[in-house]
Amino acid sequence: MQPSPYTPGEVARIVPGRARQLAEVDERLSTLIDLGRLVGRIRVDHAARGFGKTSLLREYQRRVSARGAATVWVTAGEEQGLIAQIAASVHTITDGLAEHVRTGLRERIETLQLSVGVPGIATATSTFRPPTDGDRPDQSGARALEAVIRAAVAERPLVILIDEIQSADPSGLRTLVYAWQHLQAEGADVPAAVFAAGLPNAPETIAGIVTFSERLAYRPLGPLHREAEEIALIGPARALGVHWTQPAVDRALAIAQGYPYFVQLIADAAWTAAGRPDPGSAIELRAVEHGRDAMQADLDALFRARWSACSPSERRMLAAIAEHGDGPVSRAAIAASLNTGSNQLSTPRARLIDKGLIQPADRGTLEFTIPGFAAFVRDSET
Repeated sequence: MQPSPYTPGEVARIVPGRARQLAEVDERLSTLIDLGRLVGRIRVDHAARGFGKTSLLREYQRRVSARGAATVWVTAGEEQGLIAQIAASVHTITDGLAEHVRTGLRERIETLQLSVGVPGIATATSTFRPPTDGDRPDQSGARALEAVIRAAVAERPLVILIDEIQSADPSGLRTLVYAWQHLQAEGADVPAAVFAAGLPNAPETIAGIVTFSERLAYRPLGPLHREAEEIALIGPARALGVHWTQPAVDRALAIAQGYPYFVQLIADAAWTAAGRPDPGSAIELRAVEHGRDAMQADLDALFRARWSACSPSERRMLAAIAEHGDGPVSRAAIAASLNTGSNQLSTPRARLIDKGLIQPADRGTLEFTIPGFAAFVRDSET
């Protein structure tokens, strides 16, 4: 019996269906590495949980490393703040640098940490001080961050990767974007880039913090198309000498509905139902049907947890969306179901987007982020 090659909820090592995103990042890496230039806009891939944002960001990191550039990884939302996290992460790459580069970079990191108030950081030896830009801490921190980036790329390009960017502290976000604004104006020859990932509310959250959010390139991630789903389903099994029958593939993909997490979930459940097959075996339709029952138990637990985390007003809004079916619903229709005005939806709408339960669809419409959640809400309300 072979362990399942599918890892529901974990970072996947393959990212089928994201060829366009990977091609765009490869093009940016040519600018960064081949031309030695700044990637001028901060890239933010955004989607609901379960769409493979972190897996995609990790693939960016692997490609950057394969091209010989340095990478630092940050998961936003930590208590110390985004810029302190970046400073600490950049410090980890200093050991392999030439001594004079290492010394200069560490001095600039310490100055950056001082500028953003990292506890326990003090120095009597650092001679570098960034321009103050008046008394605005975000601006002085931006100059200090800019200095760190300039020093860090002395020997090789640098890419900063930020996961969960919507959770970053406002001051840290402003400092990062101000620093990139300075580099766009003054540092075109600085080979650095920022790639980030976040929830669907990331553009809205960032725009509420940074007035010139056009400095960022927002890229939504949609559901997987059929060919990509098949690759994600069949590929890991084939690597272990196991194949899927076509009826089993068709049924599994009908269940998954293009949602990457569901592809992993039904594939893992079918693998278990098939008895963790040995090389030369096949996953057949009956294994998928048995797996669907096990998968439903996992989904019910997931849905119940998310439903229980909602306030009464949020539940009422979810019920109003669900009563109109499984697709996008206009805000006007939701407001009519709740017998209220569209403006009264703003607070529960923002909270539900923050929780990853709904997302904007077409202009003026909302939709659930997870297939099947609308049906669960309808059942919960009966």
